[in-house]
Amino acid sequence: MTEPSRQRVELLEKNKPQQARAKRTYESILESAAALLVEVGVERISTNLVAERAGITVPAVYRYFPNKYAVLHALGARLMDKQNAVFQQWFDDYLQQGDPRTLLDNVHVLLQQTHYVTEQATGGREIVQALRAVTPLQELRLDSHRLIADQFALTVAPLLDREQDELVKTQAHLSIDLGYAIVEMMLEERGASSELLLQEGARMIQLYWQGVFGTVPRV
Repeated sequence: MTEPSRQRVELLEKNKPQQARAKRTYESILESAAALLVEVGVERISTNLVAERAGITVPAVYRYFPNKYAVLHALGARLMDKQNAVFQQWFDDYLQQGDPRTLLDNVHVLLQQTHYVTEQATGGREIVQALRAVTPLQELRLDSHRLIADQFALTVAPLLDREQDELVKTQAHLSIDLGYAIVEMMLEERGASSELLLQEGARMIQLYWQGVFGTVPRV
């Protein structure tokens, strides 16, 4: 199957459901698509299969989504929101203690909880793979990572007594992308291998930021 280019694919939803029945239909579409991603993969999934699994007509799917990529985009956006919420909670929990090194001591918590919410989502691993591999969906993943990295840079710059310059932005982007890469690797592994990835990945990020924060005095 030839993958469409990003420019030729409409990814925005057509309508947001307002009534209870419409919301149930909308949720059924997303739940069915997530289950089908696990069963048949991103190449074989189609609006016809989604409609059949959800017990609705194909026009009912098109009422909300113009194509299968828009359905996958909605699934990806929902998962990215969950992952981003984990980051925000982690940041709020540990930064309020006043010492930026507390963040470093708990990098493993961020990675572990991000992995958990992704794995718990139906089709979480497959959604992540689709966001990485399917051209029309890649920008969603990149935009989400940029958003978190920019937020990270904005917050840590004052802690470093520096401007939010290109160096801080680059350091933040490298760290966030590395963190998500570690989580994605953990999704491919199980048991002891996943735990080892968590430990070593957290250590890599800690060592990097220990150097960055090295000149910041403890409070």
